[in-house]
Amino acid sequence: MAYGSLSVSLKLVFESAGAPTAGVLGGVRGLMTILCFAPMLMAKDSKGGEGFETGAGFWRSAAELAFWNLGNQGLCNVALLFTDATRVSFFTQASIAFTPFIASLGGDKVKSMTWLGCALAFCGVAVLGMDGGAAAELGGNFNLGDLLALAGAASYSMYVYRIGQFAKQGFSGQGLQVWKNVFLAAMYGGWMLYDVFAFTSGVPGAAVPWAGWQNLKIWVLLAFTAIVPGCLADLGQAKGQETVSASESSVLLAGEPLFAAVFGAVTLGEILGPMGYVGGALIVFGGLVAGDVFASKKSLTK
Repeated sequence: MAYGSLSVSLKLVFESAGAPTAGVLGGVRGLMTILCFAPMLMAKDSKGGEGFETGAGFWRSAAELAFWNLGNQGLCNVALLFTDATRVSFFTQASIAFTPFIASLGGDKVKSMTWLGCALAFCGVAVLGMDGGAAAELGGNFNLGDLLALAGAASYSMYVYRIGQFAKQGFSGQGLQVWKNVFLAAMYGGWMLYDVFAFTSGVPGAAVPWAGWQNLKIWVLLAFTAIVPGCLADLGQAKGQETVSASESSVLLAGEPLFAAVFGAVTLGEILGPMGYVGGALIVFGGLVAGDVFASKKSLTK
């Protein structure tokens, strides 16, 4: 539910007067997220404490998670400039289908039902792309925002998969999340500085970094995204993935676009066309199939 509010909140930011660029938005939000994690960062056991791996590998792991998280959220932030928040949330759930592919390449055994779920999810992506809703700019076909969201989904699949792998290696999920956000804020900071440099240097097409920095509504929305879908949701996901597989985690997160659809309809007036809802339903259903939700108790105990 918390993640479902993210794309809608960021879309509200971009639709506000004097909205920041994607880089500035990420930089400011990153700093806010670090403030949320400040008590944990200053704690003696910020890397997990006794019983967890805390060597050089910890820093490499945290930096890698930040990279995949940047690919996911950064691409989705830009996607929101071209398409609806609801479509971005549904397309992001294509990670349900990508994750098993990545897991199989990593040597994990993937069940036949998982592959069936992947096929259903991919069909859902295709159907959603043919939706004739408000954001279907190219005659009901995929637009640039949709493609960016799909690329972000692939990056998110790597993020989910690697969290699980690092947990198996003995790293603290909470510790990685805390320090991942520090690396992520630094990466967004570089993007923000580039946006400022591009504008001040007169680079063609460069937008004003943040014309409406005095707009209180934008500050409130950014603070919300840093606290709820940023800090709280990240910690919850990391804790859960210490005992839940990557593929199962993707399934549990499949409800995100449903909440995003509700939030988007209420706050943005976003209404998908019939094909959009059919495609979205296929994506979610595919995720449930992949997670053996419909498997009989007998088969699960074998």
